[in-house]
Amino acid sequence: MGAVYLAFDQNLGGVERAVKEMVQSSIEEEQQTKAIDDFKRESTILSTLDHPAIPTIYDYFFDDGEGRFYLVMKYITGGDLAGRLRSAPAGKIEERQVTEWAIQVADVLAYLHGLPETIVYRDLKPSNIMLDGNTGRVMLIDFGIARAINQEEKGVTAVGTMGYAPPELFSGQVEPRSDIYSLGSTMFHLLTGADPQNNPLLIFDFQKNPRPRQINSQLSDQMERILMRAVEYNADHRFSSAEEMRQTLNAHLENLMRGNVTYGVSEAPAAVSLSSQLVFCGFCGQRIVASDMFCAFCGAKQPIAQQGVHAEIYPRTAATAKLIIDGTSELDMPVFTLEKNENLLGRRDPTANIFPEVDLSRFDPQTKISRRHARIWRDGGAFLVEDLGSSNGTVLIAGTSETVRLTPRMPHPLSSGDRLRIGDTTLHFLMS
Repeated sequence: MGAVYLAFDQNLGGVERAVKEMVQSSIEEEQQTKAIDDFKRESTILSTLDHPAIPTIYDYFFDDGEGRFYLVMKYITGGDLAGRLRSAPAGKIEERQVTEWAIQVADVLAYLHGLPETIVYRDLKPSNIMLDGNTGRVMLIDFGIARAINQEEKGVTAVGTMGYAPPELFSGQVEPRSDIYSLGSTMFHLLTGADPQNNPLLIFDFQKNPRPRQINSQLSDQMERILMRAVEYNADHRFSSAEEMRQTLNAHLENLMRGNVTYGVSEAPAAVSLSSQLVFCGFCGQRIVASDMFCAFCGAKQPIAQQGVHAEIYPRTAATAKLIIDGTSELDMPVFTLEKNENLLGRRDPTANIFPEVDLSRFDPQTKISRRHARIWRDGGAFLVEDLGSSNGTVLIAGTSETVRLTPRMPHPLSSGDRLRIGDTTLHFLMS
């Protein structure tokens, strides 16, 4: 599509400028006309904007015959956030830094959305956010698909980047809250290292895919809630405006700097009702019960646990179940509480966004367990198990010592006392 050149303005003593070039000489005439119109539109939009996070446009020109179009802009010396993420030692960026950047982005979005003729940016992503090497401020670049809209306009062109663009953008229903989704998706990528483009349609379905803290347990609970609200599928459930999100982020930054945030607590539990509170382990990010003394997933002792409080995840009339790992050398017997109606058994793989409820990675040194090995789910008051087509299969050892190798995708009822052999790991199934 084009390139960006570092140039020197000979009329102003050689001051540095960025010259954006768009080359469209080989496309059809109809497309060429659209390319020219889009280029002029970007130039017009930029020339009317006045915000410190938007690079100044000084001039534009084009050679129609050669199909080359040029935009003369302020030269920004810093790199973009995509480059910062690639060079981050842990593959993710610290929460305070991302919050500071997000506040600045939300501020420029609030400016664009508040113009007399609202402008929706539509392509917010790490590679379109640069850092000014002189001031350290974020700069929003590439307004090639930004669009001025009005309240009545419908059916605008669906343009954006999969993974960062909200569902409504691809049906032509662009609106200011579309940019809020893209900012949330951008923050999610920077904070977790999980690229939304790898799973663009499902990554923010948190009933099926890991929540932010399950990928990066160092995130605060408050940041997780901000991210999850920003990327809601329904625009009505997101922040109502970029200004509201900016104010929320500002308040979060203040609390973050004062240490007034939590790690692993979904909500502040009442002193008398810990047994009904679900929280997140502050070490591995998995969901556990507030009254658990130790995390059933990583074994870490929980700081808010209280002795003498017994959890009741389901009503007394509903059966609950646990899987206990047999034959380990660990001092505390590993226990997985089957809290969800459906529980995946297997190995975690953050790169593929696979985080099983029963993560057996540390009990499988020979990697005989598949990432999606088997599942156990609740059917009324009973539990069923099935192999998911794993490489090495799943063996059920019934209480009567009867051994059954499960046929893939064929459910089998579980009884309390049954054992499951997955790879070299044996799990004892108990109901209560």
